[in-house]
Amino acid sequence: MGALRSAAQMVSYEVSIGLILINILVAVGSLNLRDIVLFQRGIWFCFPFWPLFLLFIISGFAETNRTPFDLPEAEGELVARL
Repeated sequence: MGALRSAAQMVSYEVSIGLILINILVAVGSLNLRDIVLFQRGIWFCFPFWPLFLLFIISGFAETNRTPFDLPEAEGELVARL
């Protein structure tokens, strides 16, 4: 059960990161990394797309199982309370 919960958490945050990256690619209009970097010459993407940037940071923390998202790692404590 814990492995299933952990896998579902990882997949769900990978989907959100993918959707964020697709929004950036649509804004640039190219898959070329050089075009993406040159598109940010005037202003970085984190300022006009600040909600996406915030979601990207949260999804990154969740993907690496940092403090608020480390529930799959603390499975013994979760089961002990039942």
